[in-house]
Amino acid sequence: MSDTQIDARVVQARTVCQQAGVRFTPLREQVYRLILQTRAPIGAYELLAQLQAVTDKPVAPPTIYRSLDFLLAHGLIHQLSSTKAFFACCQPDGEHTAAFLICQQCGAVQEFSETSTDVPIDTLLRKVAAQADFAIKTRVIELSGLCAHCQR
Repeated sequence: MSDTQIDARVVQARTVCQQAGVRFTPLREQVYRLILQTRAPIGAYELLAQLQAVTDKPVAPPTIYRSLDFLLAHGLIHQLSSTKAFFACCQPDGEHTAAFLICQQCGAVQEFSETSTDVPIDTLLRKVAAQADFAIKTRVIELSGLCAHCQR
């Protein structure tokens, strides 16, 4: 993602937070920017190391986890269940069911959602759950395989 794209996503995140009546603090912005800069999901301790490299203040793990919890709660990032790593949401301004294509070789992740496909993912999941009398609490779909680059 280019610097211009990252800046645009940060502006969008500020808007999301402003509309929710919460503060998008400088630390939360730094953590969000680091996540946006990565092509692959990033773990909390890797984020901690990167943050410590760009700041003159010591940063403790709970600080990172609080920022990550905030970003998750406001739909700005996702946590991948299979790796416990974090990835920027492609649609931070709205609720959606997302699915992730995760490359087993290079670790790249691509998110897609209902709005990027002709298939109503959420509708299908709700229908299957209703037929089984099942109450969905979270919806995380992770597909692993090889990206186009690694297939070459």
